[in-house]
This record gives sequence, structure tokens and C-alpha cells, in this order.
Amino acid sequence: MISIRQALAMELRLNSGRFGASAALCVLCLVVALLVVDSLMAVLPLWAALAWYRYGRADTAERDELRASLGLSRADRVRGRVALIAVETALLILTSSLWLLLAPALSLETTIGAGPTVTFSGPPGLPAVVLILAGALQSAFVLLITAIVVGEECTIRRPGIGMAVVSVLVYLVAGLLSTLLWIPVGMLEVSAATAVPWLFGSAAVLAGCAVLALVLRRRVRAWIGRLDAGTADCARMGA
Repeated sequence: MISIRQALAMELRLNSGRFGASAALCVLCLVVALLVVDSLMAVLPLWAALAWYRYGRADTAERDELRASLGLSRADRVRGRVALIAVETALLILTSSLWLLLAPALSLETTIGAGPTVTFSGPPGLPAVVLILAGALQSAFVLLITAIVVGEECTIRRPGIGMAVVSVLVYLVAGLLSTLLWIPVGMLEVSAATAVPWLFGSAAVLAGCAVLALVLRRRVRAWIGRLDAGTADCARMGA
């Protein structure tokens, strides 16, 4: 088994077109936001939610043969895929966050807000950077939930169009429900420091992301086990 860095490099090499398209989308969204309007930025989180489906569609028989010729095991493919999607997701979230930070400095209006699906706004006086941080962590939280729910189906086998619909629905529902968790934070009033409740809320979401990441890690190991078991069964049937 190769290292995670090598697995990521090989998966990036095999999916350079898909990753490049996501990077190009980030650049396009920034350019359009600077020159026209930032509405296109709303596409980025949905694009991230579809990552497992998009990369899973590339798992054709020819691609599997190419991986085998390169000496990549099924475990290497899964580990590289998870790492690549993590990098792409971070890029998409950072692009939205960067725009929300740049727009006020450039005196540009924004039509999008921090957070996934249903954006939330903080109380008067809340520093923009705190709100953007909370939104970025919330987006990561929701996308981790999406990965746990749809990742296996999009990794074990080549997903159909139905998984694209499921991915978006899971993202939207998880985003809506998780945003409701911020309501108590928004209701707190700390006269001395408005940002304190939001910082505590962000820390709680960060802890939640860490827990979900551990859950996803365990799930990935289970996916690899299922793939190995399937390979062994096929070998026994062939014998």
C-alpha cells in the first residue's frame, strides 16, 4: 500500500480534468463576481456536494485497468479519492470565503452569504471574519455529512444519475437542519463581546467536523474492506 500522498498524486493524475474543471470554476466565479455579480458563487457548494458522484462516474472498466497497470490497489484508489475530494472541497469553500472577505474591501456588493444552503447573519457589530469563519466551518460540517451518506455508494460502484439527486438532497436537508443549530447562538447577547457566542459556536462546529472526519475515516476503512471482500469472492468464483 502506497502513502496517502502518493495515492493523492496518482488520483489527481487520473482525474486531472475533473479537478481542473473545479479549479477553473472557482476562477470563473471570482472573475464574474468582480466584474458583474457574485450569484454564480452559489454554485460552488452544490458542486462540492456532487464531488463523490462526479468522481465516481469516472470509475469505468478502462480506468480500473489503467490503475492496475500502474500498480494501484483498490485501497489506494479509495484513499486517493477521499484525499482528492477533501482538497477540492477545501478549495471550493475557501473560494467562497475569500470572496466574502474581499468584497467589502473592494466596496462590492454581495448577494451570497456565509453558510451552506440557508445563509445566516450575525448580530450588529459581529466582525465579518467571524461570520465567514462560522459559515466555512458549517459548510465543511454539512459536506462531511454528505460524504458519509453518499460516499460509499459512489465509491463501491459507479453511481447513476440518481446518486446526483440524492447528493444534492442530502446536502440541502443537512444544511437546513444544521443551520437551525445556530439559532440559540444568535439569540445570546453578550454586551462586552458580540463575537464570543459565535466563536464558541464555531468551536463547537469545528469539534463536530473532527468527529465526522473520524466517522468518515472508519467508513472509508469499511469501504476498502467491502471492495477487498468483493475481489476475493470474484477470485474464488473464477477458481
